This record gives sequence, C-alpha cells and structure tokens, in this order.
Amino acid sequence: MGLRIGVARGVLTPPRGSYLIGYGDRLLGARGVRDPLFATALVADDGAGGRLALVSLDLLCLHEDVVARIRAGITTATGIPGEAVLLACSHTHAGPIGWTGPRSTPWRRRAMAHRVAAVVDAVARAARDTAPATLHRGRGESGVAINRREAQADGRIEIGENPEGFVDRDLDVLQLRTDDGRVGATVVFFACHPAVLSPRNRRVTAEWPGVMRSRVENATGAPCLFVQGATGNLNPRHGWGDDDLEAMERIGDEVADGVLAVLRDGLAETPAVPLAAACTEVGLPIVLRRTERGRVEPWYRTGARKLGVPSPLIALLVRYAYPWRPRHVARGDDAEMPLALQALRLGDVGITALGAETFAEIGAELKAKGIAPTTLFAGYANGMIGYLPTAQAHAEGGYEVDEAPLAYRMSGTFAPEAADHATRASLELLAGLYRV
Repeated sequence: MGLRIGVARGVLTPPRGSYLIGYGDRLLGARGVRDPLFATALVADDGAGGRLALVSLDLLCLHEDVVARIRAGITTATGIPGEAVLLACSHTHAGPIGWTGPRSTPWRRRAMAHRVAAVVDAVARAARDTAPATLHRGRGESGVAINRREAQADGRIEIGENPEGFVDRDLDVLQLRTDDGRVGATVVFFACHPAVLSPRNRRVTAEWPGVMRSRVENATGAPCLFVQGATGNLNPRHGWGDDDLEAMERIGDEVADGVLAVLRDGLAETPAVPLAAACTEVGLPIVLRRTERGRVEPWYRTGARKLGVPSPLIALLVRYAYPWRPRHVARGDDAEMPLALQALRLGDVGITALGAETFAEIGAELKAKGIAPTTLFAGYANGMIGYLPTAQAHAEGGYEVDEAPLAYRMSGTFAPEAADHATRASLELLAGLYRV
C-alpha cells in the first residue's frame, strides 16, 4: 500500500458581463478579467481501495445542488465516491455565482454547466495520470488577517478592526513529492477573507490567494492548491481605498513569503496512507423571529423593517444580489438548517470541512481537538449555509449574526448552541476514520 497522486487544473473564468457575487451593493456585471479562476484537482490513491479528490475552487461558494452535480459527475468519470470529494472554495468576492435554479437565465445555466464540466474534467484528468508520492507537512504563520468585529461606543458590533479579537495565524502547508524528489503539488491552508478589493471592483480575480498561488507555483514548479480556513470573522489588514490592487498584491505576497519560509525551513515527512472519507449532515437550530402575536416574521419583512423600505423591494434585491435556494427543515414550532460536514484522512493528516463561513475560534478548536496527529480545517466546503458564529458572538450580535441570515432567507438566526453542535459532530466524524 503506497500513495499515488495526480494533479490537473480546469478554467472557471466567467465571460465579460457576468454578475460577480460577494457584495450586495455591486449590481453591474464584470467588465474584464484581471486573472483567471481555476479548479485545481488533487487525486490521491492509497493502492488498497482508498481514493480521495481535493479540489480547490476560485469561487465564493457552491450551493449543495451544484455540489451534488459535481460529485455525481466525478463518480461517473472516475469511480471516486462523492463522500471522498472535497470541494473547497477560496471565497473570492470577484467570481461568478455558485448556484443556478429554475428562475436563472439560460445564459447562467449554460455557464454553470460549463463550470461543473470543467471541475469534473480536471478530476478525471488527475485520476488518469497518477504517480507514486510522499506527503510532507509544515506550519508557519502569517499576520495579514485581523478580527473584523469592532465594538462601537454604543455597544454595537460593526465590521471594522478589532486588534484584541481572536485571529488564527496558522499557515499550514502540505506538499506531495514524487519518488524522484520533484514537487507534485503544494496545498496551503490559511484563514483570511479574500476581500481586499472593494465592491467597486468589477474585474474577475482570484484575489490575494491567486497572487500567493502564482508565487508558490513559480518557486516550486508545481501546482498550488489553496484551502480557505475559518475566516468568518477575519478580514485582511486593509481598509478599502484607491490602493486596493496594490494591497491585494502585497497581502498575497506576504502569505506567499510565509509559505516559502515554511518550505525553506523544511517539511517533515508524514504517513500518507490509509486514505478514508466520511460525510454527514447536522441540523443547526434556528431561533425564529416572531411578532408580538407569536407569528413567525418572514425574512423579507425583517429586512424591510431594518432598512425602512417596502418588503417587495427587499425580496427583489436579495434575489438579484444573492440568488440562492436555502434548505430549512421545520421542527414543530422551530426550524433547522442542515450543515454539510466532511472528514478526510490522509494517513496522519486529518481534514475537517464545513459548508459555512465559520468563525476563527471554531476552526482553531477543531484543529486543536481533532484526533488526527495533524488536523486541518477547510471552510466554504461542499455547500453554504451562511455564517457559523460562536456563542459569544451571538450574545454580541452584529452583521454575521443578525443580518447575513437574511441573504439565506432565514426568518431568524442560528441558535447560540449551533456552533457546539457542528463542532461535536465534526470531531466525531473525523474520529470515526481513525478508529478503523
């Protein structure tokens, strides 16, 4: 039993005029492309029936319907089971939407079909051309991110800068090397919003992760995959202004410098087999908003009340700015939102993945408590339910807790205990892979 890997890349760049998702107040289409968007696929095979596919996507996020389509296509093309396919989005705010539905235009549906096909094809090509490899790991850190939940004088929490807030600075690097010593692929795990560019930007870009990736690939001569971490409450250390492009380059270069420093310091070879994977869902409780008469207040009426505009206008704007179909499950007088969980095992390296904008404290807890000798975290993976805040953040309120759920048509907010539910279930799912 020995590890074999294959790597391939597909293009996801949308055409000029495509709507760029990520900001609610950017309503015009892309007027150009600054740099291409990619799907970079790493396929691993342990020679004993274990196979995995890790795909790094230059996208904001993917809807669960699209995830199912991609996984089905990969299984048909390669035989890799859907639960063993990790679709990790970088969360760039300058890429196309990750869902199309019945109300989507034919043009958008064709564009999505092209992206689905590009991902499936990249995995299929990676699976066809594998070579023996070893796994190496290392950890550094980077200080480009800052906690963004800034307390105001009146106690409100706004998006800004909170130098005292928690930040996960871990910069984790995995590298796959072939038997002749060449680098097959480098995988970078780090948490920082790719939101250096403001809503004024209308050019397609992979943002700072794309800058980092290019630097690492130039240095190693091999593909680099970026896996976004728990960055729900972390932003880049940069305020929007006229120097956004320069800041994007600088931040990407800083992260690349950190990655290259880890590589220079030397990586430790680590057991890479066996390979295993598991997926499940956990229902996260929703605290419904109710009127004085005890009736549930629809999400669009909540938005209208908060902004002081007619509710039909809110519904129209949300449908345009964030076309999405959430999946709520009624539980008596309450409701739940199913969260996609995944765990992967690459020998001594375990990966937990959540389909949410997870707060940094949660990702750090999963890495610290994971049963694997090395546990890493992937956010924005295999779907999206919105922000997953901590219980403390729920007590404080703010955009991620109170306002963002409206984009997911939630007539309420996640309960304070939702993060604990997700954490326990994730740790148990990963532990199951190491009990075998």
